[in-house]
Amino acid sequence: MYLLGFSPVFDVRAVEVTGASPETLPAVQQAAAVPADTSLLWLSTDDVDARVAAIPRVASVDVRRSLPGTVTVAVTEREPVLAVPLPTGAGLLDGTGFVYRTLPAPPAGVPRLVLPPGVAASPTDPATVAAVRVLQALPTALRAQVTELRADSAYDVSFTLGGRTVRWGADAEDERKAAVLGPLLTRPGSVYDVSTPDLPVVS
Repeated sequence: MYLLGFSPVFDVRAVEVTGASPETLPAVQQAAAVPADTSLLWLSTDDVDARVAAIPRVASVDVRRSLPGTVTVAVTEREPVLAVPLPTGAGLLDGTGFVYRTLPAPPAGVPRLVLPPGVAASPTDPATVAAVRVLQALPTALRAQVTELRADSAYDVSFTLGGRTVRWGADAEDERKAAVLGPLLTRPGSVYDVSTPDLPVVS
């Protein structure tokens, strides 16, 4: 086995990347590259994993070895759920609240996130996390109608559906609030308050 470990038969000949978009592929290929004459048997997949995982647009990565000389890097990219205004454009947030990319303008269908002045969106900011959790609690059809989501704090979340405003309140009882909101939206009004789901109000 010792001799086989140093045999050129098992040198890495190909690094195959799957799941990466054309924009992300070059960065993944560069991060996943291994030095020439590296034996597949001695290659640390953890090192390759760490380098690829450091790319902001990569949500997860799975690195595997296949004899005699192939490394497969399976990438899952982050998907935008919200867009926060930045001085340089719009920052895209994934489902954890992580800002992983900046574009001149948010993509169609991605709601705008408004946070208190001076608060930066991040997975450690309670208001950001609350906003993401509230959006994800909504049924798919309703979520697609949200145009703007405001989180003044983790206890004061609201969002707009076209010309209507929904006051959600705290990031709590989200499933119950979502169930109440559906029937409530069939009533005429401009403001729908489900912050106390047992006593919803339309005005």
